[in-house]
Amino acid sequence: MKNDVLVRLRAGNPFPDPAVALRPVGGRRPRSYRRPILIVAVALVAVAVLASTAFAISQWIGGDVVKPPVTLAEYRAAQHELAVPPGFEWPTLRVDPNSVTTRGGGGGYAVSIAQNAWECYWAGAIRTGDPVAASRAHAQLETLLRANVIVAPAGASENWAPPNSSDRPIAVYADDGGYEWVARTYALAAAGHPERLIGRCAANASG
Repeated sequence: MKNDVLVRLRAGNPFPDPAVALRPVGGRRPRSYRRPILIVAVALVAVAVLASTAFAISQWIGGDVVKPPVTLAEYRAAQHELAVPPGFEWPTLRVDPNSVTTRGGGGGYAVSIAQNAWECYWAGAIRTGDPVAASRAHAQLETLLRANVIVAPAGASENWAPPNSSDRPIAVYADDGGYEWVARTYALAAAGHPERLIGRCAANASG
């Protein structure tokens, strides 16, 4: 089923590179690892991330669509509402001038960026042995999941979007277990098993 969704998404995307229409400037590729076990772990994390976000990305080419100025305005507004780690700088969002996105997409993109920033902050705190920073990151991530993430209704169309009346930036997860997978990732990290958290940071870091 997930493969079918990705096939339909690619078929409806006017851009051959899915990162062309909407992406931060200065992004970098995920890190590579020499140890085979870590390579497999990161690969599995990447698959899970794609599975959980493909539904949200598919919304950008359907539903209540808006032009780039609206998306960029949503992205800027969300930056004033979302907490980010110390020293974090929001990446510039580049939107193809001939593209459209679903209303709320700019805010949703900001939520995803903030989420990854806190994941990497937490991973760094674990590496340096800073329990205070790790606890802060965990709390912020739980807040994002609770206040800024919505799971689409079971059986909802690919073009489903949250109500336009939402007064906060929202990221949408498909009803495919992705939300639960992420929540479990945070629980594991808090219990001393940060492998999945570190993998998500490496797979999604924007620079």
